[in-house]
Amino acid sequence: MYREHAGFVWRTVMRLGVPEEAAEDVMHEVFLVVRRRLAEFDGRASLRSWLFGIARGVAANHRRSTRRARRRLELLPSRAPARDPEEDLRRREAAAFVRRFLRELDPEMRLAFELVEIEGMRAAEVAALLEVPRARVYSRLRIARVRFQQAIARREAAAQQAHPPGATS
Repeated sequence: MYREHAGFVWRTVMRLGVPEEAAEDVMHEVFLVVRRRLAEFDGRASLRSWLFGIARGVAANHRRSTRRARRRLELLPSRAPARDPEEDLRRREAAAFVRRFLRELDPEMRLAFELVEIEGMRAAEVAALLEVPRARVYSRLRIARVRFQQAIARREAAAQQAHPPGATS
């Protein structure tokens, strides 16, 4: 079970606000909870849905404890950012673009979009998981997809204006 679903659980806890540096620990904690609660799994929902529910609870607990710890550490000076090569910068900019886009979506739309488009879950499964009508999931996905395409078009247009073809730097 771990080998088959570890990637899904890792991505889920990341999506639920767990920082990358803690995602592996939180993922392992999810599987510890799964081991304790395996007898409770009755098969009414898919295993992924059940794992998502557990990951949601563990991630929420982690975020709460992290916020408390962060408040205690806020008085420490922050470290200077490391110099990154140009490719790392482009990747970080693209990742930041996607994160900004996802933040602009309302939480329910974002979660449906991520679970279907990134995790590859079926809309019907997402509807059952989120306890909403299937039509609502499809509607959220349609709107999110259109908004994502529009955001990409705006980003490309802005890049064209900043660096028109044939212009020298």
